[in-house]
Amino acid sequence: MRILVSLLCLLAYVHVLPAYALGWQATGSEKEVLLTKGVGGLTLLHLRAGKIQLSTRNQMARSAIIHLLSAEALAGDAQAVFGMAVAHEMGHGISRNLPVSMELYEKAGKMGLAAAYNNLGEIYRRGKHGPPDLVRARELYQIAADWGDAWAQNNLGLLYLHGLGVTQNPKLAFYWVKGAAKAGLLQGIENLAGLYRDGIGVEPDAKRSRLLYKQAIAMGSVDAHVPLGELLEHGDGGGTDLAAAIAHYRTAADAGHLLGNHYLGTIYEDGVGVQQDLELAFFHYENAARGGLARSQFAMGRLYLLGRGTKVDLKKAIYLYKAAARQGNAEALNDLGVLYENGRGVPQSYELAMEFYMASSERFPFALTNAGLLYLNGRGVRQDVERAKQLFQSASERGEPVGDLLLGKVYLQGFNEEPNPSEASRLFFVAASKGVPEAFYLLGYCHESGLCMDQNLAKARDFYMMAADQGYAEAANALRELEWKLRTQPHN
Repeated sequence: MRILVSLLCLLAYVHVLPAYALGWQATGSEKEVLLTKGVGGLTLLHLRAGKIQLSTRNQMARSAIIHLLSAEALAGDAQAVFGMAVAHEMGHGISRNLPVSMELYEKAGKMGLAAAYNNLGEIYRRGKHGPPDLVRARELYQIAADWGDAWAQNNLGLLYLHGLGVTQNPKLAFYWVKGAAKAGLLQGIENLAGLYRDGIGVEPDAKRSRLLYKQAIAMGSVDAHVPLGELLEHGDGGGTDLAAAIAHYRTAADAGHLLGNHYLGTIYEDGVGVQQDLELAFFHYENAARGGLARSQFAMGRLYLLGRGTKVDLKKAIYLYKAAARQGNAEALNDLGVLYENGRGVPQSYELAMEFYMASSERFPFALTNAGLLYLNGRGVRQDVERAKQLFQSASERGEPVGDLLLGKVYLQGFNEEPNPSEASRLFFVAASKGVPEAFYLLGYCHESGLCMDQNLAKARDFYMMAADQGYAEAANALRELEWKLRTQPHN
């Protein structure tokens, strides 16, 4: 199952990247590009033109329309005032003039046109007039939402969801987004589906989420194909239907959806529901990576690094890793740390490795184990066993079982203190319960050697077998040697 990183959590660590590290940068953050996976994909909406439809906006290039709107605006027509505000903001048929646009939106709003306050709120939220003013944006959205404007209701709900200009309030977020969805706003329906899916401001209801995404698709949404595919793939809210999930991802990918391409890449790479095809995986990752999707840049970099679906190319791998890292992709930051630590494709630098590990660890606790190993072995830093143990413990507390494994190794070997075999075996059991193959191997070693528990070759064999079944190579060798012992010492 893919581990999905909440798009809201993406942070840029520019300070660890040199200027030449840029590549395939996104035109906007993933938060702005995608609308999927509940909270991570709930995005504030961009400017709209209220009741003036797209065809009308296109016609604004004709000066006659502008003159007509101007005349009607002077006559006190609120819609015409609104239209002139849009024209000045967008530069349609008239020179772009944001201050005049804002004045006209304010005027149209005072004349009772809710959409004008929503659009004015957008200007303040996005900082088109100067520094963003989320408090003023919230005030304007609130007026328009209270007057029943669906776009403003959706935008206000998302401010409450993310705590932008207001105290974060999931229940108010749900209330306002639901209002937008009830009014038939497509984005409101998509966002409401995300709230139900993740249980934000309401009890989780994946079944209802499925229905809402299907409704959005029926209204022409491309974005909704991806989260509906996720629900179908994982069986949330109903039965698992992998074929249907793949079909939804493909529909989204064919329409140019970045995450749809990425998911098809993971499916073809892993051979889930389809025959494994690394070249197709590479193709879909590349489509998403060129669009600026950080997770695809990372995945594509990994394929170049390992030579999967393409030839090994360290230069391209590093280029892509740095592009993903610039957007804050935690796994790319960690892997860059590994490359710098080992001097693979880059000049060896323990100092840079540590910087990358610590930057990654904000959202990828596994990186703490790599940083801990630098302290444990005194690479690039003064050896500090206690600091290493703290980092391993922190990784464990954040759900990374390798932290338990490494902490157990420290207790088993002792380093600068007396070994603690009983604590080591306890931690190996903890790591094994979380599915770490090496932990089963070490439990086998403990039983075979008698170092941290009573010697029992039969139990050692069982643990080696469990580790070998999970693909841990050393366990297979240990198992062969132990089988010989058992044949020559049958009573142990």
